Amino acid sequence: MNKKVIAVGRLAFPKNFSSLISAWKYVIERHADWTLEIWGEGELRTELEEQIRNNQLTNNIFLKGYTYDIFSPLYEASIFTLTSLFEGLPLVIIEAMSCGVPVVSYACPCGPQDIIADGHDGFLVPVNNEKVLADRICRLIEDKELRKEMGKAARLKAEQYDIKNIIPMWMELFNQLINEKRK
Repeated sequence: MNKKVIAVGRLAFPKNFSSLISAWKYVIERHADWTLEIWGEGELRTELEEQIRNNQLTNNIFLKGYTYDIFSPLYEASIFTLTSLFEGLPLVIIEAMSCGVPVVSYACPCGPQDIIADGHDGFLVPVNNEKVLADRICRLIEDKELRKEMGKAARLKAEQYDIKNIIPMWMELFNQLINEKRK
């Protein structure tokens, strides 16, 4: 088991990585041997690096930069987290779930709440509630069986978004719209 949590996204204000870094302080109080990797690039890199240094988290949090292959880090992770302030449909949650990785996410408007069944295939946390975020991450760290079960449920959930399942739904919608227009 890799003692690794990952997050993915632009290093920008809406992704709210500063909140994740603050929450990580609570995680390492209980699990100092776990690390957080944040994959992505953006205009807040310098500020996030400074926050990591100021909180003495340089041995626990790593800004990994951009990658063309996010699936390799996802397969190596034990937990995925998303701390966005708002989202549309965050594909990265579906990508993590497809790798069998349970998700701990802020319940921002739209997106995560439409994908995650709280307590079944991941956890939803009130936005910016860093203590609850850390607690849910720690719960998955501490309960390997729960992490495994949620990972299996996450993988099953991700199958709903597979192209072989989505295309028939689009075709049905298009046919319905065409038939309505003809009437």
